[in-house]
Amino acid sequence: MKKCIFFLSVLVVLFGCKSTPPKSGAELMKDFAPHIDGVWVMTDYINDLSKTKSPLASANKLDGVVSMEITSSLLSNDTLAVHGSLNNHEGLDFHIVMKEGQNKTSLTTDITEADHKGGFYELGYEDKSLMLYHYNKDKKLLDKRAFTKVEGPLTEDSEPYGLQYMANRVLFAGKYDATDETGKQSEIEFTEDGMLHGVEGHTIYYVFTDFIGDPEGNLDEMCFDFQQKTQKPYIFEIKGDTTKLYAASENEERTQLIQGDLKYTLVKKH
Repeated sequence: MKKCIFFLSVLVVLFGCKSTPPKSGAELMKDFAPHIDGVWVMTDYINDLSKTKSPLASANKLDGVVSMEITSSLLSNDTLAVHGSLNNHEGLDFHIVMKEGQNKTSLTTDITEADHKGGFYELGYEDKSLMLYHYNKDKKLLDKRAFTKVEGPLTEDSEPYGLQYMANRVLFAGKYDATDETGKQSEIEFTEDGMLHGVEGHTIYYVFTDFIGDPEGNLDEMCFDFQQKTQKPYIFEIKGDTTKLYAASENEERTQLIQGDLKYTLVKKH
C-alpha cells in the first residue's frame, strides 16, 4: 500500500510540474506589438534639448542607438527587422528575435558589442517607454536606455517621424508674432512635421542636428526650404519664448559658420 501511494505521489509531481510550452513568435509579437510598434527617439536627448534649446549643446547625448522604427506586421520567420539611427549620423539595421529575454517584457536582438566581449542587447518596454537593455556576457545589466514614441500630425510633404520631428517639436513648433529686419510684423507658424506658414516664398524648414564630421558645426543653424533653390539658412538662438534668426554665412575656408545681422525676432504665442 505504501509503495502504491509513493508511486501515485511521484506521478502527481511529474505531471503537476509539467512546464508551459514557450510561446510562438507570432504569439509573443501579439503581446509585444502594442508596446513596441512605432517610431522611437532617445528620451535623454529629448529632455536635454528641451533644457538647452540648442542642438549643438545637446549633440553629446547622441551616442549609440538614438532612434528606431518598429513595424510588427513585418515579422518573418520569428524575426523582425528594425531600422535605427546610430549616433544620429548613420543607419543601423538589426533584428528582434522572437525569444523572451532576461525578463518577461523584453525580447532578444542580434545587436552585439563592438568590442566582441560577449555582451548583448535586448529590447523591451517599461510603462510607455521602449527600452534598450545592455548586458555583459554574464547576463549582468550594464545600462539601459529609454525611448519616447513619436506621435503627432503628418502631412504628405512633411518631415517623417523620427529624431528630426522631435527636434522640431521641442525647438520651433508653434505660432509666433514675427518682426523682420525692416520692422514688418506678421504671424509665422512652424509645424512639428517641418512645414512653414506665413513666410512668403518659403514652405518648409529644417533644423540641423547632426554635427559629426561637419567642419561648420560651431553654431546652431536652421534653414528655410533646405536643399531647394529658395533655401535660406539662419543661425538661431532661443531664450524663453523668444527666438532670434540671424543671417548665416561661411568663412573663406568654409570651416566655420558666421553669425550675421538679425533678420527675424519671433515671440511664441500661447
